[in-house]
Amino acid sequence: MKSTTPLPVRLSSSARPALEAHFLSLAPEDRRLRFGSTLGDELVREYAERLDFERDAFFAVTDAEFAIAGVVHVACTERTAELGVSVVEGARGRGIGNALFARAVIHLRNRGVRTVHMHCLSENGAMMHLARKNGMRIVYDGGESQAQLALDAPNAGSYLTEWVGEQRAHSAESAKRNRRLARGWLTLFAAPGP
Repeated sequence: MKSTTPLPVRLSSSARPALEAHFLSLAPEDRRLRFGSTLGDELVREYAERLDFERDAFFAVTDAEFAIAGVVHVACTERTAELGVSVVEGARGRGIGNALFARAVIHLRNRGVRTVHMHCLSENGAMMHLARKNGMRIVYDGGESQAQLALDAPNAGSYLTEWVGEQRAHSAESAKRNRRLARGWLTLFAAPGP
């Protein structure tokens, strides 16, 4: 049975090229909404190169070919964190943004972070919807908005939720790899001989 809930997987630094490709695939308007200003390809590459995988966390939902359909960048400080979310146009409306938000929040909660923020342009309807849907308090300041959510302290249930989520995401990624490998083998064996 195929899962209908997107399962975000945590990315390591080896995913930097995939993250760069994801950000470069965003249309100019989507880049402006994600980064708060229009960024050309070179600035996007510089941004991807500066990502700190030791300090911050990155969770992504991938498509059947392992391209990043959506990602959340969890920029951390000691007690607060800021989220940056992007989902490619063809993957919107499937719950990816919500799944990424939930995964980021449980990750932060279990690490003792007490407050999570999202800063975006007020016209970014998708992010405003995501913030409201998840109970964030939104403060509008002209063309920009700041959303904030206080996080509960971790408990046994939150640790279990995170662990189960990680196991399910890794299982789904393994199944995707196996299907891709099987398709390759079938193609190889189905090819007509000389």
